[in-house]
Amino acid sequence: MAPRSMFARLYFPAFALAFLLPLTAVNAEPVPLPKIDYEAKAKLLNEGALLIRHSNGKMRIEMQMPQFKEPAVGYIDLNRKVMVLLLPIPGLQDTAMEVEFGDDASFGQVLGEGIRAGEATVAGERCFVWKIVTTGDDSRAAACLTPDNIALRTQVLIEGKTRTVFEVTELKRQRQNPADLEVPANVNIMKLPKGMKGIPGFPRL
Repeated sequence: MAPRSMFARLYFPAFALAFLLPLTAVNAEPVPLPKIDYEAKAKLLNEGALLIRHSNGKMRIEMQMPQFKEPAVGYIDLNRKVMVLLLPIPGLQDTAMEVEFGDDASFGQVLGEGIRAGEATVAGERCFVWKIVTTGDDSRAAACLTPDNIALRTQVLIEGKTRTVFEVTELKRQRQNPADLEVPANVNIMKLPKGMKGIPGFPRL
């Protein structure tokens, strides 16, 4: 299955709709990024699972979906807002797409502008709820961040109901090897055309 149709099928139900209540960006501020090294396991909508490793603004994610034997692997630079994604497609294991990683709730981590709106507890951890104001429209998500800015849960409105699309189940604050978070040297990177945002077929919030 081609990358476009595969991601449209897997993720369109989770991210196509936005919260309905109005939210202005008057008091919005940049959503803070993680401050420390950590490793986390999370569950996704549609029975997916995610392994996340972070250090100094760089992330490596392994996304396992029930439809595939092997995980998709992504290397994310939070400061540059770029992700290099390797898909589990036969014959393309050494080819990756470089895509913009911006103001959306993909893979739990949220970038962009937001407004703090309360507190919650996720996986036994206290976190602060941020309602996200997505650049250019009124769509938004809600993300819950720990005091050291680790994303524990992301929610969006789907078919009139608030649904959890990402939730951490296990969190370890421990030192990561920065080299493990860099794209392997033997990977051929295919950059999408300038101005094209996100993964093809992956709707943005």
